[in-house]
Formats: sequence, structure tokens, C-alpha cells
Amino acid sequence: MKLKWVGKPVVREDAWEKATGRTKYMTDLTFPDMVWGKIVRAGVPHARILEIDTTEAERLSGVIAVVTYKDVPGLNGYGIAIPDQPVFCEDRVRYEGDPIAGVIAETREIAEQAAARIRIRYEGLPGVFDPREALKAEAPAIHDKGNVLLQAHVKNGDVDAAFKEAYLIVERDYYVPVQFPVYLEVEGGVAEYKEGHLTIWCGSQYPSQDQRQLSAILGIPQEKIRIISNPVGGAFGGKDDLTIQPQLAVMALKAGRPVKVVNTREESNRISWKRHPMFITMKTAVRKDGTLLANRVEVITDTGAYAGLGGPVLTNVIGHACGAYRVPNLEVTGYCVYTNNSPCSAMRGFGVPQITFAMESQMDIIAEELGLDPLEIRLKNGLVTGDKGPLGNTISTAMGVIPTLLKAKETDLWRRREVLKKQVTKPWKKRGVGIATSIKGVGLGRGIPDYSAADIILTEAGDYLVFIGCPEIGQGNHVAFAQMAAESLHCPISRVKVIMGDSSCTPDSGITAASRTIYAGGNAILLAAEEIKQKIIQFVSKYWEVPATEVYFDEYKVCSRKGQISISELALLAGKQRITIKGSAYFDMPTADKDVEGLKGLPCFVFGTVTQIALVEVDTCTGYVEVLESVCIPDAGRVINNQGLEGQAEGGTVMGMGYAIMEKGVIKDGHILTDNYDTYIIPTSLDCPDIAVYPVEELEKTGPFGAKGIAEALSTAITPAVINAIYDAVGVRIRHLPATAEKLFAGIQQQGNKN
Repeated sequence: MKLKWVGKPVVREDAWEKATGRTKYMTDLTFPDMVWGKIVRAGVPHARILEIDTTEAERLSGVIAVVTYKDVPGLNGYGIAIPDQPVFCEDRVRYEGDPIAGVIAETREIAEQAAARIRIRYEGLPGVFDPREALKAEAPAIHDKGNVLLQAHVKNGDVDAAFKEAYLIVERDYYVPVQFPVYLEVEGGVAEYKEGHLTIWCGSQYPSQDQRQLSAILGIPQEKIRIISNPVGGAFGGKDDLTIQPQLAVMALKAGRPVKVVNTREESNRISWKRHPMFITMKTAVRKDGTLLANRVEVITDTGAYAGLGGPVLTNVIGHACGAYRVPNLEVTGYCVYTNNSPCSAMRGFGVPQITFAMESQMDIIAEELGLDPLEIRLKNGLVTGDKGPLGNTISTAMGVIPTLLKAKETDLWRRREVLKKQVTKPWKKRGVGIATSIKGVGLGRGIPDYSAADIILTEAGDYLVFIGCPEIGQGNHVAFAQMAAESLHCPISRVKVIMGDSSCTPDSGITAASRTIYAGGNAILLAAEEIKQKIIQFVSKYWEVPATEVYFDEYKVCSRKGQISISELALLAGKQRITIKGSAYFDMPTADKDVEGLKGLPCFVFGTVTQIALVEVDTCTGYVEVLESVCIPDAGRVINNQGLEGQAEGGTVMGMGYAIMEKGVIKDGHILTDNYDTYIIPTSLDCPDIAVYPVEELEKTGPFGAKGIAEALSTAITPAVINAIYDAVGVRIRHLPATAEKLFAGIQQQGNKN
């Protein structure tokens, strides 16, 4: 099938505005008669609230009102999975970022001054900051039901027998730390309550879910709440759930005027939903020839003070506990635990980067122990269509593990790795090359409602308006949607306008997350396109008085034996007859053939795949690591937009590289000490390696034009690839991230002492 728009590097219509700083994000908006809000937060990790004194704040000139828990009309709690996080705390705080009050004032400066005048009297409570300690019976209880949000045990096959059969058993412990989302646009927005209707302009990944939660909090019917969330200045999962919307909404109800709240960067780093730290123990059984036999895994995750999506993240870790490989026997025990730390939830990869780091480290250790090539052992064990997954389900969809590894084998970086390793810039520096492969499930998984919807309307001007609820959060989905719609509707892409992320006019299309948007949203658009084409055919059939079977599309025209009519002419004709031509569709995500009892979301049905290679140079005198080159080989099925995929691959590579060697969130006794970019170091453009992207297109028959989802997978394999490259360079195996210069220098010195 020859495609005109799909698979082409169509330039994003917002590219120029974003590149030149002209784009208006939700936090850039201002309105007439607007006032400012400031959220007062606890500042202590665990305490009873004895008194909230707002008197001095309310006396300050320019202060309109101060709101507390008493001003919440409905449910004083929110959370996309469990509503355990208070809008404003009433009698207890569980982490330093808990909201206590909201100040509404004429200016931002007055709001901040008034916030500083609020006096809160506490009775301190003992805290727990390590999830392993929180599991102990004597640990302070953070919630009434205890400190364990989710305990899971999954077993498939005969693990004990596999370990008895094994030639080699490798057991190691790993630690992956917290990671901050550090999106460019901090949490913020504007809310206006007018004539019984609430409108909120804010960054969100799921406006329809925001509506549902805010309806319960405010006691306002859902249809009277409008969420506008387009464009969003980055999210990475940190805007899956509510951030400042509940407090902002309560302030808007109180003020009766538009209210704006924007977090500072320091506030954002303290309260944003973060990547879960995890303690992982992995024990792997292998035959002498490198065939994987079994995996036994224990995972303890720190979800912080509130649930967020901690339970589903742990579930997803279990589902990916064997990575990209065929492992017939699996046993996983997992604990998702509350602490008095900042809450963790969804973040790009949804637990997969953490477990992939452990699994891909194991693969390299096993290869070395057996004297095997690290790429060849991956090829030997890679999952293919028709295999049984480690949870017992049959993998019926297209898998890209073997194709991406074969492509990696052909790359210059892999073929010439021994030559490149010798080309050090200084005698005291050493180079290494590492490889890693990862899969990431697309969608929310079996047992969790996962759907998308789309509407397409033909305007009198002859344009197609595509309405889809999932917001544009930076990936360029709006362009990909336009490409798919134009391809299916046989029209110029200039004739397609995509409207996203406005709950007043777009259907509930599910969340922009879980690498599902192109797959689920794209399928919904194709179904809606088919429906509107049938409506057009019916209209022309009636108008020309010919059978519908004789009507067909030819580019931007509709034809029959009676002649042809352009879509523009047809649209005008329908408009004169007051006929609206519209296509609507609802798409349910397909699910795997087997579930895991007691755990929703397992297994996944469709997977994106990536193999990544890294070339690093290590300064043995300081431990400093520089990533020089990276190769990213993704399988996204059909690539809808080449430029979009390359941008995602480059961004994912840099994010995963930062997790490997730079990003170190320091939390001491519940207080985040690295709340700015002087202390929490992320990669900049100066740190970016040369990144080559070589897509492999294993077409997925259930995907739109054969596409899958890929965005999250692109950040999952680079972390272990960099760590494996470091080991290849200097022989120091880092199992507790990040691989800081201090850790590496100590490891290099220790090696020197042994020698």
C-alpha cells in the first residue's frame, strides 16, 4: 500500500512558534480581573496539625481570602487510583509538600507575602523514609490501613526445578533512585467559576479524568466542569493525576474571579509526581549455552506519602520482570510501600526503566560468566511472536526484539567497537561499549478499561475537524493524528484540523500516557474516518440517485458514473441543506489471552521495543563519564512521522543517560535537598552524545497503519547500556544508580588495590 502522508516527515505546525518562544502554554495565560493564588505547604514530613492561624495573612492589604479544608465543598481527597491525598490537610500531614491553605490576593507578590504570615502549629510524629523500614511491624503507620499499598506474588512455571537444572545462577541486588520529571512547564494554570460553571486551563494528561475527580471534590456536576489542556509543556507522567487543580478550583469558587496559580521550580521539584525508587533482588538461572531458565525477583518500591499510581507501577514491573526475553519460569514478590517521602507515581516507562536496568545488567553478567557475546545471548533468548511470555500468555502481536538486535549487530558502533575503544583522547581514559534491549507494553493492560474515541466533522468550508480528547503534551501527536486522518480520508493534510484536550468539545479518549496515544487514538480516528466516508457516500448516493456501491473516493473528490464532486462542493451543498456530516467512533484496546489473578493490567497485548548501544569514555583519575555516541534502534511498527520518532528517541536517550550517570535526588528525613538545578543535575545540550536512530518497522496488524506505541520504551534501555559500557571500559559494575564520579573513582581505586 503506497502511503501519501503516513511515514513522511511532515513538519509540525507548532514548530516555529515553539522554537521562537511564541507558544502560549497554560501557565502563560492571563485574564481580565485575574487574581493570584499561593498554596501554603506543610514544610514538615509527618505531624498532627494543632492549629492553622490565618489571621495575619487575612489582614494584609490586597488579600481577598484564605481557603483551608473548611472550604472544600465535597470530598477532601483525590487520586487517580485511590483518593487518599487531601485537597487541604485537616488534622495531619504526611509529607513536606502537603497543602495546608491557599491564599488569594490581587498580585502574586501579595499572595506570597500573605502565605508567609500563616502560622501552623504542629505536633511532630515519627517518620519513616526507607520503604524497607516501613515494612517492619514497629514502623510508624502512615495510613490507617498500614504502610503497604500493594503486596503481590506472581508465579509461573516450576522455578525451583529450573534452579536445580541450572548450570549457572546469578544473583545480584540493585537500587534505582528517585527521578524528578523536570518538565519545562511547571504545574500551574488558571481557573474561573462563573454562572455555575468551572473552567480550568492547566497542564493535564487526562482532562476527562480531571473532570470526574473535581466533580467529587467540588460537588459540581461533571458536565459543568471544563478542562482545557492544550498545549502542555511536557509531563512524562507527572500530569497523569491532579497536581494543583483541586486547590486552584477551590480558590476559584471562593474568589468569584479568575485565579492563577503557578508553582516555582523549587515547589515543583518538591511536590511533582516522581519515578519510584526501587530495591530489586534478581536471581537468574541459565543453561551452559546461555538459555535462560528462570527468574526469581523481589521488588520493594517507595511510593511516598500517597498512592498515586504506585500499585499499577509495581504491577507493570512484574509484567516486565524478564525484560525482552523468553523465560519459562518466573516468580516475583513485590511490595509497594508508603513512606513520608514525596509521592511517586507514573513517570516515563512506568516502572520498566527500573526493572530493565536490573535485567539488562544480569544479561551482561551472565554473558561474561559463560564467555558469550552480550549481543548473541540476547538474540538467543529474545521474545518472538508466538512465544509464551513469562506470565504464561501467548504473544500474538509483532515483536521487534530480534529485528532490533540484528540491526544493532550491523551498526558501525557495534562492528567497530574494539577499534573505537582504543581511540581514547588521553592515556588515563578508557572507553567501553554497552548494549541493552527493552520492551514496553502499550496501553494500560488487561483488566483496566482502556479505550479511545474520536469525532470527525466535515465543515462547510470542506475541512475535516478531528476531535480527540487526549492532550498534546509535546510528542507531536496532533501532527501524527492529522497524517493518519488525511491518509484515511484521501485529502490534503492542510484540510485536516485536529482539536485536542478540551473537555467541552472532545470525547473522552483516554489518557496521554502508557505509549497508547498513537495506537488507541489512531485506531479511533481511522474508525471515525471510515464512518464519515460512509456518511459522505450515502449523501452523494441520495443526491445523485445512484447506488452507494457505485460511489467512490478519488483523492479529494467523490465520483460515480454521473460525474465527480469535490469535498468542498459537497460540504457546501450539505451545509445549505443543514445536514451535518459526522463520523464518531469508539475503540477498545485489545487484551492479552490470559490474566494474572488479583493483578489488573497484566499482561500487556502490544509491545514497543528498543535496542540501544552506548560508547562511553571514563576518566580513571576522576571517575567522570562522558557518553560519546549512542545508537537507538526502535521498533514502533509503522513510523507515522519520522521526525517525531527521531525527536522522541533523542529525548528518551538523554533522559535515560541522565538517570544512569547524573540525576541524584537527595531526600533526607523527608526533605528534598536537591530542589533546583544547581543541586539536581540533569543533562544539557552540552552533555548530549551523537545519537543515531535506525528504526525497524515490524508492522502490527492491530495498529493504525501497523503502528505501535514507542515513546516510553525509548528511555528504558539506554540506562543499562551506559552502565554496561562503563563496566566494559573499567571493569566496575555499578548496581546502585547513578554511576557518579565518586562511585566510579572508588571502584577504580579498589580494583587498583586488588591488582
